[in-house]
Amino acid sequence: MSESNADRMMKPEPEHGIQNERRTDMEAKLEEIYESIEALREESERNKAPDKLGWDDIAQEIVGAITFALPFLFTGELWEIAKDISLGRSMAIFLMTLTVAYLFIAKSRIGNLKREELFHIPKRLLTVAIISYLISAGLIYLYGINWIADFTSSQYLNATVLISTFAVIGAIAVDMVK
Repeated sequence: MSESNADRMMKPEPEHGIQNERRTDMEAKLEEIYESIEALREESERNKAPDKLGWDDIAQEIVGAITFALPFLFTGELWEIAKDISLGRSMAIFLMTLTVAYLFIAKSRIGNLKREELFHIPKRLLTVAIISYLISAGLIYLYGINWIADFTSSQYLNATVLISTFAVIGAIAVDMVK
């Protein structure tokens, strides 16, 4: 028995074309979601990679050293301490500052820093120390503090060491904050 056109119209057949179109749209959306997830995963992996010492880090260390050194540069009390302490004490402060900086850079888990060394010394410690001490000595000279406070050579060195204590802290802090 054959069905008439009227009977066929009463029982609509599923439209395979529309279902296939929906399935294709759904697959495209799922593919797009999958690609987005993969992109996020790759970005997350890049963010987990340790930060190598670069020019951006050096710039941050310079900014940190200047920012933390400037307020202490202009205190008369610090000038008096620089005049009164011995070179031995100044060297003890220098070593203490470098020790604390080493412990902070090498042993703390703050920041995601790549462990890079030069002659078994962390590169960040070297850059932080060099930048901090040069900036401190330069700022003392630039602002004429050595003439205002009437420093001798050893007092100039003492003032550089004292101001650099704060510059080192600033350089490390700004470098590790990302």
